[in-house]
Amino acid sequence: MLKVESATKIFNKNTFDEHKALDNLSLNVEEGEFVTIIGGNGAGKSTLFNVISGSMLSDGGSVILDGEDITHMPEYRRASFIGRIFQDPMKGTAPNLTVSENLMIAYMRSTKKNILGVPSKKEKTYIREHLASLNLGLEDRMNTKIGLLSGGQRQAVTLVMATLIKPKLLLLDEHTAALDPLSAASVLELTNKIINENNITTLMITHNITSALALGTRTIMMDSGTVAIDIDGNERKELSVQDVLEKFKRVKNKIFDDDNVLL
Repeated sequence: MLKVESATKIFNKNTFDEHKALDNLSLNVEEGEFVTIIGGNGAGKSTLFNVISGSMLSDGGSVILDGEDITHMPEYRRASFIGRIFQDPMKGTAPNLTVSENLMIAYMRSTKKNILGVPSKKEKTYIREHLASLNLGLEDRMNTKIGLLSGGQRQAVTLVMATLIKPKLLLLDEHTAALDPLSAASVLELTNKIINENNITTLMITHNITSALALGTRTIMMDSGTVAIDIDGNERKELSVQDVLEKFKRVKNKIFDDDNVLL
């Protein structure tokens, strides 16, 4: 389904500040897999997402999605079949537009229709019912400016926006990190529900190893622009946070020291 082959990205090349964010990284993801991604600051997690989504071109390697080479495809074209949700609840939506208007734009973009067009009554009903299925009462706030919603409510809406039309790939870029614990737990539960019910191929960056092991079907740990650990199946079910850290130490011969992912 997704094949990232020998991806390389170097910032500030040939300078004192040169940094290799992706170092010949390869990753294969099967259709329907839900992969959680962990790693310290600077491991290359968000750079990987940028290369996959097209917001950044790699310096080498390729990205193949559903059999199509999208390595050099512009981001706006990938956006019709790759959904992405960011850490900042204010990003990815138009805060001064209503919930309804944001959802309509997302729907029209995903169906490759003119976003300035007028959705049919059937399309409006479909969108409202999709939002109502979350059981958050947001269908009664369709005319509220999305910028007035709480962070958790906004991320719930962005989840709907990204999955109104099933994407080929969903990228979740620490989408609960900016939320309070209660809202984060609610959004993660909603995330799991939407992904499982629709069998969406998903990559999710998280700062929490416990969440990474509890969600999805597979966990990878990145370090220095490479995949350091790749765990799935029964092995993953039996692992604790400490087991993952010990595994990392054995593979990389160094101690993982980013406290942010341990909390």
